Amino acid sequence: MKNLCFLLLSIVLFLSSGIDAAERGKSSKDDCKLISSSDAIKKAKRQADGKVVSVKLKRAGAKSVYRVRVLTDGKKMKNITVKACR
Repeated sequence: MKNLCFLLLSIVLFLSSGIDAAERGKSSKDDCKLISSSDAIKKAKRQADGKVVSVKLKRAGAKSVYRVRVLTDGKKMKNITVKACR
């Protein structure tokens, strides 16, 4: 009986470790190296001259973006999306 319990426990641990390895491989493939928020601000300022009001990171794996809000000289708010991945 002890041998059967040990065998079942071994099988469960073996199978669960394979799932974790597959998940780690998947998540690293979907992730990216993020640029800094200051780099995102510099890119946004090239598109719209003005004062940066806010910067928010929207994480979505390889499709992560920074949402930068810029108040232009004409007193209009401009929303700029900057890719967050290198």
